[in-house]
This record gives sequence, structure tokens and C-alpha cells, in this order.
Amino acid sequence: MKTRVFTRSQHNPIISPLDLPFPAAAVLNPGATENGEEVVLLLRVEDHTGCSNIHIARSKNGVTDWNIEPEPILRYGEQNWRYEQWGCEDPRVTYLAEEKRWYITYTAYSPNGAAVALACSNDLVHAERIGLLFSPNNKDAVLFPQKFGDRWAVLHRPDAGGMEHIWSAYSPDLVHWGEPHCVLPELGGAAWDGAKVGAGPPPILTEHGWLLIYHGVKAYGGQLVYRTGVALLEKDRPHKVVARSQNWIFQAEAPYELSGLTPNVVFPTGLLIRGDELWMYYGAADTCTCLATAKLNEILALVTT
Repeated sequence: MKTRVFTRSQHNPIISPLDLPFPAAAVLNPGATENGEEVVLLLRVEDHTGCSNIHIARSKNGVTDWNIEPEPILRYGEQNWRYEQWGCEDPRVTYLAEEKRWYITYTAYSPNGAAVALACSNDLVHAERIGLLFSPNNKDAVLFPQKFGDRWAVLHRPDAGGMEHIWSAYSPDLVHWGEPHCVLPELGGAAWDGAKVGAGPPPILTEHGWLLIYHGVKAYGGQLVYRTGVALLEKDRPHKVVARSQNWIFQAEAPYELSGLTPNVVFPTGLLIRGDELWMYYGAADTCTCLATAKLNEILALVTT
């Protein structure tokens, strides 16, 4: 079985701190969507204080010639948003056709810990905060792009006393969430995803169910190594796993992934379907933003054969 199915862009890193129109320590973990003929990335940008804002970047081809907004769409430390005192981090973005706008899930970081927050945008220029969805410590939240019956669904990753599994929740209004299910547990032991797991980009619906790309972590001599795996969730019950890849499908191998602020990290947070390909946008070594592509049918084959 072919397991290394992703091809890195020859332009990687597609965005580095030196590409930004202002000083920054890192640019990483982007949400990805399309608006008209443009690919739009929501970039986590860490400034020289160590805190993070979310900035918009636009490109006609999704690879080069990025136009990066100097002002953030979500800025940390704003008055009345005390749970974002230290940062707005790791955005994922989902277009909800029923609502006719984009919804941004992100990590609100403060002295109270890391919590899941939600904002929405009509134009990917301005964003309106909705507030916290889940209290600390919780990260890696992704919205499904459609309702299940009369409810929306989300995946998230609470820290349950050192156990970090992917859970789901449902909501009638995108504000009040309930009916928790443990969807994808960390596997423990020597598994590549034994220490913790977390959702990557928002799931994509295929003929076989919801395709979920996720990150998994293993500790080697006290050092955490982040890799990427894939799972399928039931079409009508997304808290039910159809299949899960036994092996990782993407890991840090390029120099810009092996070396940086946090070595040995690939952290996918954005995913587009372009023709028969998946375009996966990811953070590398917690330092820069990269792109890798794969054939959709080859990814599906990893969990359907």
C-alpha cells in the first residue's frame, strides 16, 4: 500500500516570516478557503512579544504572490475579550452555505488556558466574534459545513487529565453545544499517534463519508513528533468512525520541517479540493507555512482498502 502520497510544493515554505509586511517571529497553521477566484489563508502570526494574531493572505494560484493584510482580522488583547489576552491561534475556517458566510474556529489563549472560540465573517475582511464554545483546556476545533438533521456539528480536542482525544458535539444554533462523543482516541503505547491526536482541517464529504485529516503525536526521548493521519467518519453520524489509517501518511522530512522553533512538526489546518487533488496547507516546525498536494483517490484508498 502506498503511504507517502503527498508531494510538497517546490515553493515551500510558501510564506515565511520574512514574507510578511511587518516584523514577526513565525507564520503558521493556516486555515484555508476560496473566495471567488482567490485562495484565502487565515494565518496565525506570532509577533515578537510571543503572542499571536490572525491575518488574511490572498493568492490567485494558492501558491505564490501572496497579498498579506498588515492588519489582523482577529487581534489578541482587545478590550472585552479577556480570554484572548495572549493570543488568537490556529484558525480553521468553514463556509456554511446555509448561513452564507464563513465561520472561524480558533484557539483563544489567556492566563486561563487555551479555549475554543468562534467568529464569523461575511467578506473575509472583517470578523465578528461570537465567543467561546468550549472552556480550557481545549483546542483543534473544526466545524462541519452542513447540518445533521437540524443541528450543526464540531470536532474538538479537550485535555482530559493528560488524555487528548478528538471529541464531537452538536448544536442547534452554533452557540450552545452538547451530546459529547469520543470520536478518535489517542492510541497510547508505541503508536505514532499514541500521545495525543487533534483534528486538522475541517472534514470534507466524500462518497465514502467525511474525510478527516488529523495530527498525531508520539514522544521520542521526551521530544514530541507531530505526524499526519487520515480517518473516515459516517456521513450522517459524524461521531462514528468508519475507518482509520494504521500508519501516518505525512511527517516532517524537509529541512524547514525538521528545524525551526519546534522541530519535527507538520501541522495541517487548511484543506482544499482542486479538481482531483487535495491541497493541504500546514505549519512547519511552528515557524512557516507550507503546501503539499495529493490525489484524493489515493488518500481515500488508505482507509477504504
